[in-house]
Amino acid sequence: MVDQIRDELQEIAETIKAIMGIDITIMDKNLLRIAGTGELKEKVGYIGPKNSVFQKCVLTGEPYFVKNPGECSECITCEIKNECDEKAEFCLPIIIDGKVEGAMAMIIFDESQKEGFLKKIDSYRDFEKRLSSLISSRISEKNFSSKLEYKSKELLTVIDSVNEGIIIIDGQNKILNLNKYIKEKFNLKKQSAIGSDLKSIIPYRIVDKFKKSNYVIEEEQITIEKERKRYDFLLSVKPIRVNGIFSGSVITFKDFNKLQRSVLKINEKHSIFTFNNIIGDSLIFSKVIEQAKQISKQNVPVLLLGESGTGKELFARAIHFESYRKSEVFMTINCGAIPESLVESELFGYEKGAFTGASSNGKIGKFEIAKDGTIFLDEIGDLPLHMQVKLLRVLEEKEIMRVGGVNTIKVNPRIIAATNRNLYKMVEKNEFRRDLFYRLNVIPINIPSLRERKNDILQLANYFLNRYNKIYGKNIMGFDRLAEKAMLEYSWPGNVRELQNLIEYAINFETHDVITLGTISNRILNDRNNADDNKTLKNMVDEFEKQVILKYMKLYGNNTDSKKLIAKKLNISTATLYRKLED
Repeated sequence: MVDQIRDELQEIAETIKAIMGIDITIMDKNLLRIAGTGELKEKVGYIGPKNSVFQKCVLTGEPYFVKNPGECSECITCEIKNECDEKAEFCLPIIIDGKVEGAMAMIIFDESQKEGFLKKIDSYRDFEKRLSSLISSRISEKNFSSKLEYKSKELLTVIDSVNEGIIIIDGQNKILNLNKYIKEKFNLKKQSAIGSDLKSIIPYRIVDKFKKSNYVIEEEQITIEKERKRYDFLLSVKPIRVNGIFSGSVITFKDFNKLQRSVLKINEKHSIFTFNNIIGDSLIFSKVIEQAKQISKQNVPVLLLGESGTGKELFARAIHFESYRKSEVFMTINCGAIPESLVESELFGYEKGAFTGASSNGKIGKFEIAKDGTIFLDEIGDLPLHMQVKLLRVLEEKEIMRVGGVNTIKVNPRIIAATNRNLYKMVEKNEFRRDLFYRLNVIPINIPSLRERKNDILQLANYFLNRYNKIYGKNIMGFDRLAEKAMLEYSWPGNVRELQNLIEYAINFETHDVITLGTISNRILNDRNNADDNKTLKNMVDEFEKQVILKYMKLYGNNTDSKKLIAKKLNISTATLYRKLED
């Protein structure tokens, strides 16, 4: 410890020498000479003699007064006994926190000084004790200061390593410190920021809230604009009180957009879906899976085509989790389920006060949340024409603008779109923009209907059987022969979704060890009994879908709310429901 104030000790020794004419030397507990005067100064930095009075002083913690060095009992074993030219010596331990950390001594080399030294030994003894105490106190103070400095640097290192902004202010809102995150985020120079008013960084309207809330704010969403850039944060303020008196605050800024993306990513970790999870090994279906796998790692738009219930979203998820963006957000947007008046604000977000009923903090859009991930535009055929123009611009410019905003925000998501409608015909009828169609139709993938891959029907049926056995605590072993035959002959207009619903229904009502034809016969129609040579397959599918919707309307009603409920139960958008009723 004494080494920490080496320069100060040398100055003290020189001062005493100048005033009293007595040489002073100081050693640490390892006998390393820290300070010295006269001829002892040349020995600073060297180890003192073994078995000397100094070593005994350090080991015992007791003072030693030597009148005749080389002749007294304390010097008998000293390694330089025969070379020592000291005439008298008074040695005291330096004790810090109850431990001996070194020793200091007054040494006489001149015989003429010895007599005067011995006469004043009592006063020197008291003086040296006080000096030893002073050194101990100074070292303790230095040690405390060093610990305080270390703790301060440790704290600053910690707050610099935190991936959120931290600003510390005093009671007058002056900045005392700020971390690396804030400096880089707002392009600040630390030294110029410290001491300045907080309002130089944060808008007045936000700072003014601090006093009103007694400097206690818990994760309030705020927006700060700097140099034409906008930042969305969750802001928290906690007061600093010393002896019960308010002395300042700690302000933290969490990246709101990043938090949202993190939550979505955490949720996705529990719903990771890969091509291994897609059930079916028929030839036609296997080719489609291989095609989707092949383009997964290519950063190109994909258009998934197929009837409702064929598993287009499952393919979209599998493509995402097979791609290089798998660690980013996968965002599903059902274009037909969002009210037309809110489509733009849902997709691109809005600024505060952008329209009546808007949140006072504004809202981040889905494109901004998934700006580096994958966006799945389901039911893309239901997207209003005016939004098709804006979507095309986003895809080409890779930037969005919030509703009511003035600044653009860079985004670069991969787009996977899906529809069960014939976009080719919609383009010809001017119901879908031709330029957007070609922008999305870079890689079209046609997902076959269930009736086109009949070899997969029983495999899927058994998969859903095992799944719902676990969910409902049942132990149904399989299907009887007639039930299997009926499922293979049925056309499945609702595709895999209809098969899934049928198995869930059967699990709940079957009373035998296997699912029988009697249990499922009232839920499926045999195509042979409904064949009509004058109808195409699409006509029959459309007619069946319309019959199902009309049955639901008889059950739930014909008003707007009832239709929304029916659409939800059928897992289609309200716009799709209306379209199927009009066809």
